[in-house]
Amino acid sequence: MQLVQHFKIGGLEKMVFELSSKSNHSQTTHVVSLEGDCDDVLKQWPQLKLLSHVDCLDKQPGISFKIVDQLVALIDEHQIDIIHSHHIGPMLYGACAIKKRRHVKHITTVHDAWYLNGWRYRLLTRLLYKLTPITVVADAVAVADEVYKKVDFKAQEIVINGIDSVEFSPINMQFARYQLNLPRTAKLIGCAARIEEGKGHCKLLEQLINLPDDFHLVFAGSGSKLKEYQSLAKQLGIEKRVHWLGNVQQMTTFYSCLDLFCLFSQREGLPLSILEAMSCNKPVVASNVGGVSEVVTKGLGILLEFNQSQLLPQAILDALNLKKENAIREAAIKQGCSRIMAAQYDALYDSVLV
Repeated sequence: MQLVQHFKIGGLEKMVFELSSKSNHSQTTHVVSLEGDCDDVLKQWPQLKLLSHVDCLDKQPGISFKIVDQLVALIDEHQIDIIHSHHIGPMLYGACAIKKRRHVKHITTVHDAWYLNGWRYRLLTRLLYKLTPITVVADAVAVADEVYKKVDFKAQEIVINGIDSVEFSPINMQFARYQLNLPRTAKLIGCAARIEEGKGHCKLLEQLINLPDDFHLVFAGSGSKLKEYQSLAKQLGIEKRVHWLGNVQQMTTFYSCLDLFCLFSQREGLPLSILEAMSCNKPVVASNVGGVSEVVTKGLGILLEFNQSQLLPQAILDALNLKKENAIREAAIKQGCSRIMAAQYDALYDSVLV
């Protein structure tokens, strides 16, 4: 059982989709979301229909003991041997369910450690690690180091998140721009992230005015800050140079239309969007947070500290001059292949069942 909080499309959720698709156990993997309704979820993310088993438990805000009972029922119905949880909520509910079904093993993947800044989450995490048998995996060395720093617990495994490098292969730039109705001759700087606080949209908008007029921003994603950031673009006088695409189903087309990918987040683990863009052979400018520096190395892009947003315009200009040929794509495939990721997790599943 792959257990997630929700099926809003993001890096964590796409990683679980890839793992569930590529695993040797794909036909017997049940992907379960604590929140949401399956009909609504499948409308927003139709690719989930490719998975063998998908369940949504429609959890409401707050602690719910009913959810534990639902998980136990699914364990019994489908003869689950392993719960693989992702993030703090699923880890908590997975641990509670296993208390009632002690033969089931529990693996949790920490995708970022920002939530451990709160003392309540640190306390809860320490208790879960010490009082329940959990195999802890981190998706980057930086994430593992942060977990150790915050809760004094070493991750037993580090498994880099992977992408489908066949799916994320570059297509013709002009054709991609035609498909998305984007300017043919502009320099397009793209960002794929939920439009929320801390994801860097605001920084990019503020710095666009310091780039030539033929530089445009293209945002893929949706979120609660959309109207606020659209208003900001208008106030800055750059609304005609900013393109809001909403949720994009064909992300390969999105990456292929770009000259450069930029993700200037305040916090990340190891963002799949960076690997996806690199797999489409795009140079990257990003904030040096989480495990980003483990994949965006010299010659593949430029990293800045989050408090250096004033350096974004020059970093973008410099990154556009990187000689890429196929080097960026080759690096992405080597570092973040979903089949390699799935094989590593399959080996871990087999080992905990011995």
